[in-house]
Amino acid sequence: MNRIASHQALIIGFSLIIVLLGGTVVQSWQLLEQLGAQSRENIEQSVRMASALQELRERGTDLERSSRQYLLVRQSAFRASFDATLAQALNLTKTLETQQEALLRPLLQEWRNAAQNLADGLDSPAAESVLGARLTQLTEIHESIQRASQQWLEDNHQRTLASLEAKRRQLFLQLFFVLSVAVLTAVALCYWLTRPLRQVGQAILLLGHGYLEGKIVIHGPADLRKLGERLEWLRQHLSNLKSNHKSLFHHMTQEMKVPVVAIREGCGLFNVEANAESQGSLVDMMRHNAELLLRQLESILRMSVIFESNRLQRQPVRLPAFLQEVVEAQAAVCAARKAHIRLDAPDVSVRIDPDKVRAVLEVFLANALDFSPEEGEILLRAMLENNVLRLECRDQGPGVAEEDIEHIFQPFRQGRPPQQTPATRRYGVGLTIARELSSIMGGTARYANGKIGACFQMEIPCEN
Repeated sequence: MNRIASHQALIIGFSLIIVLLGGTVVQSWQLLEQLGAQSRENIEQSVRMASALQELRERGTDLERSSRQYLLVRQSAFRASFDATLAQALNLTKTLETQQEALLRPLLQEWRNAAQNLADGLDSPAAESVLGARLTQLTEIHESIQRASQQWLEDNHQRTLASLEAKRRQLFLQLFFVLSVAVLTAVALCYWLTRPLRQVGQAILLLGHGYLEGKIVIHGPADLRKLGERLEWLRQHLSNLKSNHKSLFHHMTQEMKVPVVAIREGCGLFNVEANAESQGSLVDMMRHNAELLLRQLESILRMSVIFESNRLQRQPVRLPAFLQEVVEAQAAVCAARKAHIRLDAPDVSVRIDPDKVRAVLEVFLANALDFSPEEGEILLRAMLENNVLRLECRDQGPGVAEEDIEHIFQPFRQGRPPQQTPATRRYGVGLTIARELSSIMGGTARYANGKIGACFQMEIPCEN
């Protein structure tokens, strides 16, 4: 059930309700058709039976008249009329037997026997003496047939009413069951859908108020559970941002405290010392710490780039020309360090976010220039394979100690090359920015060991 999305659950629920209600409607229609057909059949059968009984009564009257006429004049014409009427009456009894054989057969057989006795007795010497009794017997049997037929009609009517009542109860129970299932299905769907929605709303409310400790878990349909996973990712991201924010200001406070204290102490000593040579050293120390403080402030400004660069602005660029622009921006620093940047890139066009890629390369080149020896060479190489662009910056400096590699991308952490001096020490978050920007572009930034110097690489997906 948890693999079903909310819209699929709604479709299944409504389909179930429609099928149940539609089945009930169809069965009700079939029941009405059956009752209508049964009622029509009962009416037609009642009409046929009443008509046959009426005709049988008329044939009985005809038999009585023909028999009396025959006994009175003894002519063959009256006897023939009697025999013809008897034959018609016997055919009617057979018709009645086909309609209600089990109920009327004994009485009809008795009527035929009485009619046959009447016919046989017409030629006997005592025909006139027994005629009245036999006619009376025939009439009584006919009345018995009439009563039996009436009883059958009443019984059939009662059976029809009983069947109708049973079908009505069955239909009521079925309708009650269908409505119950429909209501339960609707309640279950509402609970199954509203419960995770309430959880989502509560999670968003907690995130809005800054409660980031508890894990967000949404139970319910697959799409809402997927939304819960996104909210959990957002919670973790906000928690990391909050942690990085605290760590940033903690480190910045500690790191900025050092040059500020040095500048304050230098100002105090500057007022006391009278020696010009000592004052010059103090001024140099104050200038150096002021530069450190400026770099730290620049690092804070550069860290803000991460929070403003979540959207990619891809555009086509010619790779050699783009990298040449990045290298030319470092021309002044290269001249001061007497360093040389060599460029190696295929002549292709790619779709990238040039501003973010340029920011990462500037970090790599700045680190390489800081730690490269004078007149050293820095290699900036680009490689394109399977729509993945790899940019590599390799210098000839001392590299990074093995135990520091996993820390250099953290804020305010730096490797410790053996010849590092206060003049080359950098306080910043450049590599942290490089990794974050690479992640935003869907790639990675890492350090690669080499035989000589340090090598920083960035891999990002791109389009030709």
